Amino acid sequence: MKKLFFILFVGVFTFSCSSDDSSGPALSDTPQAKVEFDNSNFGIYKGVFIGSSGTVLININNDGFLEAILKIGGSTSIYTSTETATLNSAMAGLTFTNGSNSFDFSVTANGGDPTVSNISISGHPNATIKVLKEFHNVLAKVYLGSYSGDDSGTFNVVIVDDVINGCAGSSESGTVNVNGSYIGTSLTGTFEGGGFSGTSSGNRISGSWVNDLGESGSWSGTRKL
Repeated sequence: MKKLFFILFVGVFTFSCSSDDSSGPALSDTPQAKVEFDNSNFGIYKGVFIGSSGTVLININNDGFLEAILKIGGSTSIYTSTETATLNSAMAGLTFTNGSNSFDFSVTANGGDPTVSNISISGHPNATIKVLKEFHNVLAKVYLGSYSGDDSGTFNVVIVDDVINGCAGSSESGTVNVNGSYIGTSLTGTFEGGGFSGTSSGNRISGSWVNDLGESGSWSGTRKL
């Protein structure tokens, strides 16, 4: 009986370890952003990538350096900048590079309206990046997902406090900006020519969409950053 119990225990323990490994690395619930940069251009900006699908983290001297980490389709790339950023000053077109790949980052002096432009990444034509600023007490959460129904494609958003920003689209229909609000566990928002609604549960978000043509369907996403 003891031998049988030991075999069963080892089997359960091994299964549990395998299940944990398959779930991937744990997501942090602690913001990286530092309190002294909450109202400045410095700090952490997180967001989404479409043109494939992925996450973006931009570090503007939050830790004393300029760096961006892009995770696209399972591949991680680190971008750096040789330019200079000045605290509490607007930045227009700060260039990040990784080999021949590059993009420009702009933001106001107080960290508002962060924008990524002039994206040139090999293998990802017509790419779009949307980011929001993280705060020391408000975590930026990035979700990657898809939509389906009368149309189908990628649905990626970043949520900070009650603000939703992101993009959705496909190679056939093109890319549209996604904007909305997040209150409690409810998400509502719009995109060009339509709208969406849904709920959150743990690290998952899901809901439905409809456009002005009468087309509709569902969408869902999983937190990845």
